[in-house]
Amino acid sequence: MNIRFFLPFFIFVFVLPNTGRAFVPQAPHLLHLVIEQVKRPAGIETSQIKTIANFDSADRKEEVWLDERLMYLFPDRLRSETTTLTGEDFTVESDFEFIKVKNGQTVSRTKSPIDLYTDILLYRDDEMFLQGLISAGIDVSTVTLKRYRGMICYVIGKPAGKKEPFPGLWVDKDTFFPVRYVVKKDDFMVENVYSNWQKISRSWYPMEVSIRLDNQVFATVTVGQIKLKSDFPRSLFDIPEIERLYPEQPAPDVLNNSAKEVNEVRKRIEEFKKLYE
Repeated sequence: MNIRFFLPFFIFVFVLPNTGRAFVPQAPHLLHLVIEQVKRPAGIETSQIKTIANFDSADRKEEVWLDERLMYLFPDRLRSETTTLTGEDFTVESDFEFIKVKNGQTVSRTKSPIDLYTDILLYRDDEMFLQGLISAGIDVSTVTLKRYRGMICYVIGKPAGKKEPFPGLWVDKDTFFPVRYVVKKDDFMVENVYSNWQKISRSWYPMEVSIRLDNQVFATVTVGQIKLKSDFPRSLFDIPEIERLYPEQPAPDVLNNSAKEVNEVRKRIEEFKKLYE
């Protein structure tokens, strides 16, 4: 054995860590570590409550509770069903496509700001995860170390000015669990905070999510039940078939349904802000 050949290698491995410089992985490798930690079962089903801030005519703060059922078919399919007074509305994501059905018709092909939190829970594949972040407008060429709520985190995303929010993904350096996901969407800065990660068999899932729009808490998600499941009918995720069964109806005015939904959210945020002025 040529000892002189191996000596520089051992010096690199064992001496470099003692120089005080922290190793920061590149985004693709970091996402691989995240998926390796949370694992990728065939599928997961959750029952949860989404609590959304609402306001009555007297500007008094109220809350709306929505019963939701989420069906994940990894690595890239998700169906979310919401029980309402008028029936059951649902959304479906499949291979980076999205559709929302409400009152028996397609109303949107883009995700609402308060539903973006599922982005990082769905794509349990390295390349899909990376592409999802790029599609969300996150600069994946930059990874830094930052402190967040007492944790040291790897942060994927290019920081803006001092203390200014910027799109990015925060990953706990010790556990490799995603803890914060920030996206710019429809003029909102959307911040999703994940906590109480629990183990289900060999996989992990956050039992609580806080959703902030423009730095105000707008909704929270609390998971009640979660189980491994993958025998969902494939038709539940078939977007072309869903489009055929639930065609989009032309809006009677200039604004389309997606724009209306965004405006409704924006109105609630403005009303929310007035309470704290």
